[in-house]
Amino acid sequence: MRGCGCRDPRNSFMTASPVISVMIPTYEPDDLLVQTVRAVLAQTSGRGSSQPAIEITVVDDASPTVDVAALVSRADPDGRVELVRNSQQLGLAGNWNRAIGLARGDWIHLLHQDDYVLPNFYRRMGDGFWQRPDVGMAFCRTRIVDQADQPLKTSSRVCWRKGVVSNWLLQIGERQRVQTPAVVVARRTYEQVGGFREDLCHALDWEMWVRIAAHYPVWYDPKVLAVYRRHACNESSRLLHSGKVWPDLARAIAINARTFPAAIRDRLMERSTRWYAQSALRTATKQLRAGDIVGAQKTLYHVPRLLELIRESRSTPALARRAGAIEHRLRLLRAA
Repeated sequence: MRGCGCRDPRNSFMTASPVISVMIPTYEPDDLLVQTVRAVLAQTSGRGSSQPAIEITVVDDASPTVDVAALVSRADPDGRVELVRNSQQLGLAGNWNRAIGLARGDWIHLLHQDDYVLPNFYRRMGDGFWQRPDVGMAFCRTRIVDQADQPLKTSSRVCWRKGVVSNWLLQIGERQRVQTPAVVVARRTYEQVGGFREDLCHALDWEMWVRIAAHYPVWYDPKVLAVYRRHACNESSRLLHSGKVWPDLARAIAINARTFPAAIRDRLMERSTRWYAQSALRTATKQLRAGDIVGAQKTLYHVPRLLELIRESRSTPALARRAGAIEHRLRLLRAA
């Protein structure tokens, strides 16, 4: 366990130069962290020539009330996992970037404190980098589960066979298609494109995947090898409830547009904005059906800002009319 000083070589795991650094950023974690750590450790036992060497580091963002060391010790009684504690809170992007900076491996896996990986994740992601050393990032399909590990859905298949994705910038530039626990990024990629933007609170991972796609080929494995947990207490749910998701997405769309080649910039920005405006309208409708009038009002408030990004688009008037119809329903419910 360390603070913000230099890395203690006595804590190195498996090898002095691990190939994959599994970095687990935490803040006020619960017992799900134990499952997260154990799932990674399970892929380090009986390591053969096909299994990459792995280091595991939990990077805690100065959690004020949770004994993170106790949770790590429960998951790893043999002391193979390193714990780093920030001396002050850095925030989501700040802690992710700190984790990247601490990683020693050639490839870096940021794994959320409540998500986990399935068997052979690291071997198959490593295969992508070995087969195509020029790729900047590798990812796989994701199973999305609830708090009790019950499956909710599986992420859409990008392509049927593993390999470099064709026209990936067009796909990821339109909308977020990748869950963070499914992604492994080469260290040199982060060194070239930079870290996660601290002016984004929700779409910071999407913006990073777009940035990487603009500079590097990206490898994809269609097998489901990672698990993302969706529940009321995770960061995405908290941001949605606060109403911060939609202005953050509008900001990310504008940032991403500067990354796109000029020949596709306007078309891709329109597709992206239209997708997220429709997503906001669907979300507001679901919130109204659930009786969440305040949540629906927060969501609808940000739709005009999204549409402002594509004010000249032929689809904008229809989206504005849909927003007006939902707003009318909202007023009726508030008056009832």
